[in-house]
Amino acid sequence: MNDTEKMLKKLGLRTMFDISDEEMPALVEEYNIFMSHVKALEAIDTSNVEPLAFPYEIETTFLREDIADHTISREDALKNTKCVKDNQIKVPKVVI
Repeated sequence: MNDTEKMLKKLGLRTMFDISDEEMPALVEEYNIFMSHVKALEAIDTSNVEPLAFPYEIETTFLREDIADHTISREDALKNTKCVKDNQIKVPKVVI
């Protein structure tokens, strides 16, 4: 097993994916393709390009204002749940 396969296997375990030995060659090929795309992007000269704070250079008119309406009280929201603690909905722990 080479370094790339070890790294992908370790990353798979961290993200709760069990990568089989049969899947590994296809995954390594996809990883190499992805890395070639990253290298192509790194080769682009962006030294004279100003960073954007928003992806559109023109003002957008199709976005609506975020107006809160039809809200319910905290008490009404909390009475619909099974377990409440400190005025918050208590849910089971998902990630260990």
